Amino acid sequence: MKKSTFDLVPDLFESVKLGDVRLNGIPGSYAESCIRTRAYSDWARGRLYEEAANSFRTHWDDRNNSWQNEYWGKTMLCFAGAADYTGDAELKAWIVEKTHSFIDEFQQENGYLSTYSDENCLISSPENPDPRSHWGFNVWGRKYTLWALVEIYRVIGDKKCLDSAVKLTNHLIESLNRNGRDLHDTGAWHGISSASILSPLLALYRFTGKEAYLELAHQTVRRFDGNLNNPGEILRDAFRDEKICDWYPLATYWAKAYEIMSCLEGLLDYYRITGEKRVFDGVVAYYNHLESEELNAMRSVGYFDHFLNARQRLNGMSELCDVIYWIRLNHELLNLTGEARFADRIEEAFYNAFLAGVTRDGRWGAHIIKSHGTRHLEAPPQVGMIDHQCCPDNMMRGYFAFAESTAAISDDGTVSVFLYSDADAELRDARVRISGGYPWGDVPVVVTISRAEAGRVRFRIPEWSRTFSINNATVTSEDGWHIVDAPTGESTWTLRFNLEPRLVDHPCDNVEYPAPWPLRYDVNSIESYTTHFMTWKTPEMQGLQKLEPGSQVFRGPLVLAKGRLAGTSREETLFTRTVRGHGWSVSMMPVLPKVENAAVPRSWMLTLSREGVCRTFPVADFASLSNVYDPENWFSLWF
Repeated sequence: MKKSTFDLVPDLFESVKLGDVRLNGIPGSYAESCIRTRAYSDWARGRLYEEAANSFRTHWDDRNNSWQNEYWGKTMLCFAGAADYTGDAELKAWIVEKTHSFIDEFQQENGYLSTYSDENCLISSPENPDPRSHWGFNVWGRKYTLWALVEIYRVIGDKKCLDSAVKLTNHLIESLNRNGRDLHDTGAWHGISSASILSPLLALYRFTGKEAYLELAHQTVRRFDGNLNNPGEILRDAFRDEKICDWYPLATYWAKAYEIMSCLEGLLDYYRITGEKRVFDGVVAYYNHLESEELNAMRSVGYFDHFLNARQRLNGMSELCDVIYWIRLNHELLNLTGEARFADRIEEAFYNAFLAGVTRDGRWGAHIIKSHGTRHLEAPPQVGMIDHQCCPDNMMRGYFAFAESTAAISDDGTVSVFLYSDADAELRDARVRISGGYPWGDVPVVVTISRAEAGRVRFRIPEWSRTFSINNATVTSEDGWHIVDAPTGESTWTLRFNLEPRLVDHPCDNVEYPAPWPLRYDVNSIESYTTHFMTWKTPEMQGLQKLEPGSQVFRGPLVLAKGRLAGTSREETLFTRTVRGHGWSVSMMPVLPKVENAAVPRSWMLTLSREGVCRTFPVADFASLSNVYDPENWFSLWF
């Protein structure tokens, strides 16, 4: 299934287009709140937008080598996504008006468009041996500006946006050539931040066919697979046996999760265009490292915003941007390979880490999602801004990536149902409706498909329920898929999954000791770094850190948790001894949530039992119990 005439390697599936899918139920209500607040409110179209645009007037980044220049692009990417999702002509017209004014005011005649006044500022201090001096985000910010312009052109078809994107990219290539650099010689982290421009660069190549853009991509990918023994060679390193955190002399600096996953997404697009198998194999090899080493307790990847062997960290911390890009990476791999595990990772990341990190009104979100304690780390306004921060500015894209992962169609007309959240989707001549309140509800999932011609339907069987029933017939699967025939017209299937609770021991055997107070840490030590952030900006967390390995309880893809909003006592939530490895069994019964807590969709009374000893207490899903910024809101996913 080719994305364009420029692609040599087709996707196995054509995902549902964003404008052809609607999320319903709980995810749908959260997505609608986010879109309403961040795309339609007076705040979004006033203060939020104007502050992002104003950074191109103030050139604050000149003085601080910072990244105010990412916010206009991120903001407009979300506006463009909202216009795509809603199809709203008024919103599209507003986007075009604002973008035209932006281009007219800020893009120079030679194409330069940035918050940095010096067009030759590609890296802060290239001669300084300290890696942290290799800073500056001039190319990183232009990536997001380029991406927004390309997406606005894709969604709305505005030619001025495409022309601006071409001028911006032509100038970037000219300035790299004039200064004798490639992307890996610019920006931060040995060019990882700059090289993440691959995705919008290749999108622009597909729209224009300009070979210079593909040549820049070739040059960038060759450096990813170079032999200079520098930390930017992520494609070469992907085939190493050691853990990611052991690749670097300073992992707390180099192993940057959000930026690296941004590059991996771009590498998959490069593979589609070129067919270079080593590139695809390298991304999969890197992904396998992430799945085995970095899958954290919240079901995202990484610790804080680095790859630091997060699977072994009891006091889990995950950046919201990392969650979003983990979902996006899995979406791309799902379409290319058809492996069910990528859909498994998408849904568990979305229902747990992502929904834990977004506020219920859709306006703001967390910077860091924590596994337990009193609150996540609320995203603080960054780099001199008032209404902008890296993670909330990306937030809407998490909903959109999840929506686009709902279902897909193949060349032969086979409809694949990837996710079971309530949704409506259109795929060519097929209409798909999913209902049942999954994964919170007890009722079965009902999938109704209407199609003009007979064909097949592929249902994903989640890895936690390899046996399930469809229309009351038991089905088993080894590869995570079940295929049925669908006649012309409307057909309905009733799916029942095994939603019995699962008690799973955390793989960590270590004890984590908290950092001394006042907080200080050694940047050269991973353990010092991770223990430092256990209580960073949450002083009430002193004494509440997790010190010994525990177990988790899952219901379907949901991570369950104890917490104040479920009615679990503070003592039971934070201080009760863990049950890990001691032969406990788990069961639970649904209960009505507290009347004053309508934000928790379901509650259960969970019982842990062993040799006649029982412990019973209320629980709910981790996201609903924890996405409240309140130092008195205790929660924990550890049992």
